[in-house]
Amino acid sequence: MARRAPGAALDRSCAARSRRLLRRAPRPRPPLRRRILRRRHDHRYLLPPRLSRAHAGRGRCEFFRRAAEAERVGFRACLRCRPELAPGRAAIDSLSRLAAAALARIDAGDLNDGSVDALAGRLGVSGRHLRRALEAELGATPVELAQTRRLALAKQLLQDTALPLAEVAYAAGFASVRRFNALVQQRFGRPPSALRREGAEVAAGDAIELRLDYRPPLDWPALLGFLRGREVAGVEHVDDHGYTRIVALGGCVGWLRVDADPARPALRVRLAPELAPQLMPIVARLRGLFDLDAHPDAIAEHLRRDPVLRDSVAARRVCASRARSTASNWPCAPSSASRSPSAPRPPCAHGS
Repeated sequence: MARRAPGAALDRSCAARSRRLLRRAPRPRPPLRRRILRRRHDHRYLLPPRLSRAHAGRGRCEFFRRAAEAERVGFRACLRCRPELAPGRAAIDSLSRLAAAALARIDAGDLNDGSVDALAGRLGVSGRHLRRALEAELGATPVELAQTRRLALAKQLLQDTALPLAEVAYAAGFASVRRFNALVQQRFGRPPSALRREGAEVAAGDAIELRLDYRPPLDWPALLGFLRGREVAGVEHVDDHGYTRIVALGGCVGWLRVDADPARPALRVRLAPELAPQLMPIVARLRGLFDLDAHPDAIAEHLRRDPVLRDSVAARRVCASRARSTASNWPCAPSSASRSPSAPRPPCAHGS
């Protein structure tokens, strides 16, 4: 056992962490660094399973939160996993990067009309390597991930809209209604019509309405102000409460409108029925446009450490909190999206 200098912050749960490594059990990934005592190497927390099992025996690991703490007691950086690199950029992270890129494209509907090999080609790898990477990182094949995403969107459409079942199937990315019915029956143990009966009561209208949830806070007025200064005339329109634009994607042309939900941390999206076949990529692009998958608390915590940005971050969070309480009292926010917006038609097709 290596001698530990005073002040080195040794993690006392070393035995428990070693047992998890031996079991290969899924666990959170804290910002810890593992030091292997036998060779006195500084590794990042995750290694390939074979190396993890080889070094996770009794009394062979110590855990530190910072590289400097390990260097103080004589450890050096590993030459293979290279912990000095920015997280996610080392060669050992190539599978994680590939899996994240593939998952983003699958969520956008790339497998609705294409094959796994075509998706792999766009990512610069073979279909076999893509399947291996996704199974290693996410425990599922590309087809299984695509089916899960289609089912999630189909369930939302069944419970939040009055679309006919056939239109729900095609809007969610299924190639046939028969496959849609079979997969819903297999996963939920009931037909699609039963899911609709159990959902909330919805009224049929001239638009498709969806809810996009996010992690609060979201400074919606500031975001609209940013988009208002950059709107494209004839394509986009930004007012005090929402965002409207014309979309032309995959041969479908229609309008969409986005407003803040006054009752929950979510955005309400209304789309023209003509956009139903492209619903999955449109939802993915809207989530990217409004950055709805961000972790605002983690971002704010990081920016708050900067002496220049600290005050601005605190003021922005206060503004977001006030905007949230103000939005719940907007009497015109729901009504502004209750009818089809009269946005001007673009002179040519623009991608969303």
